[in-house]
Amino acid sequence: MIRLSAVSRTFDGRSGRVEALRGIDLDVAEGEFVAVLGRSGCGKSTLLRMIAGLLPVTAGQITVAGTPITKPRRDIAMLFQRPALLPWRSVLDNVLLPVEIFGWRRAKHRDRARALLEMAGLGGFEKRLPHELSGGMQQRVSLCRSLIGEPRVMLMDEPFSALDALTREELSGELQRVHMETKATIVFVTHSIDEAVLLADRVVVLSPRPGRIREIVEVKVPRPRTLGRHAHLADVARISAELHELLMERDAPRGVPAPAGPAEPAEPAEEPASTGAGGK
Repeated sequence: MIRLSAVSRTFDGRSGRVEALRGIDLDVAEGEFVAVLGRSGCGKSTLLRMIAGLLPVTAGQITVAGTPITKPRRDIAMLFQRPALLPWRSVLDNVLLPVEIFGWRRAKHRDRARALLEMAGLGGFEKRLPHELSGGMQQRVSLCRSLIGEPRVMLMDEPFSALDALTREELSGELQRVHMETKATIVFVTHSIDEAVLLADRVVVLSPRPGRIREIVEVKVPRPRTLGRHAHLADVARISAELHELLMERDAPRGVPAPAGPAEPAEPAEEPASTGAGGK
C-alpha cells in the first residue's frame, strides 16, 4: 500500500543545511499497522508528513497504492498530537468538519459520524462542546473525525503523547479495536516502546539524525494486546527489551558508516495541528 524508495529529506535554514532523513526504504502492506520509533529529532514526524503529502521529498519517491505522493489526498488521514477541535462546534459537528471541507453530502455522513462516536465510547456526547470533555475524550473525537471519510491510510503523529499513562493505554486498546474493524493501513509515530508493542505488526526503529532505518522488529503477539498479565507476557517483554536496546545504541545503523562532523542543529519546528482530515 505504501512504498518509500530511497527517501531523503534535508532542510535549509539560517544555520545551514540539516539532513533529517537519509535513504529510507520501506514497504507497508495494505491493512498493516506499522509503528515508527526513535529518539527526538530523528525525523519521525518529517517522515509522516512526507507520506501525507505535506512535505516534498528531497530525494527518492513515496507511493500510496501505486500513485506517487505529490500533495495531500482525501484517502489519507492524519492525526496529530493535539485534537485541534473547534471550540464552538459540538462533538458531532467537529466529526463532520471534513464533510464540509470536501463538499461531501452531510446527510449521508451523519449516520456514520454517530456510529463512529458510538464505537469510540462517545454515544450520548454528540451535542457536547470540546471544553466539556476530558483530553482523552477529545482525542477520541479527533480519531472519529479522521475516520469519517473512510481513509485507506491513517497517519498518526504521537496522538496520545499529551495524555496520562492510563488514558494512553485505554486509547491504545481502542485504537487496536478500530484497526481490526476498519482494516485501514496505519503508520503510527511514537516515542513509547509500550505503545509500539501494544499496537504494531512491525516496529521501524530509526537512528539519530540523519534518520535511517536501524532495524525493523516484528511483533508476533496475538491481538488484542495489553500491558497486564496475559499468556504472551514473556513475548511482549522480550520485544520491549529488544527495542530498548536498539534505541540505546548510538552508533550508525548496521552496515552504514557513521557521518563525520559536528552535531547538527535541531529539526525545524513542526507545523500547527490540522483538522485531522485527509489533507488541507
